[in-house]
Amino acid sequence: MLNKQKLQLLCASIAFSIFLGLALGVFLQSEWIDTVNHFGQQLIQKRSPIADTFFTNITQLGSVTFTSFVTLLLSAFLISQRQYRLFLFLIVNIAISAGLMTQLVKYTIKNPRPSAQLIPEYGYSFPSGHTMVSILLYGTIIIFVRLYITNTWLKNSMQFLFLSLIVIIPVSRIYINVHYPSDILAGLALGYSLLMLSHYIFNIGEQT
Repeated sequence: MLNKQKLQLLCASIAFSIFLGLALGVFLQSEWIDTVNHFGQQLIQKRSPIADTFFTNITQLGSVTFTSFVTLLLSAFLISQRQYRLFLFLIVNIAISAGLMTQLVKYTIKNPRPSAQLIPEYGYSFPSGHTMVSILLYGTIIIFVRLYITNTWLKNSMQFLFLSLIVIIPVSRIYINVHYPSDILAGLALGYSLLMLSHYIFNIGEQT
């Protein structure tokens, strides 16, 4: 267990270092950030009517409205099961890490969003709030699945589903052009580091 906790902290440290590098690059308007953004946009923004429909719908699974609804359902379940430590783990991840921390960084960096958006979005761009919410909410759910689901097939299927959302929702933000790839990478790195940190602090065990 001790080695696993050390690995979690190491992974969190590496992810946070990646976030800091991206934040510094964006803040200083470095050329390598422009290169990363251009490459990512060229790779993902292959427009078609089917892709437009898919990504404009899938991006809603990371919206404040939908994720708040999911968080309320999970909170009610955890409280009904008297799992107060897991409830606090969820709230810290969503309210503090995905909510407060995201806004703090956004208003520190103050990076504008890209233009010509498929869905109008406002506010600052870095890091992606949808990406932060995705990895922190659906990552938390994956941890809960490992705790509560004993059927191997169901457990693996649910983990694959939520891991897919952690990937597809951030990609959708680039596709609909409301975020730069650097915003997404930063959201993934910061979100992952905060998830691993809270996992360590709350000492959430996992069934194997």
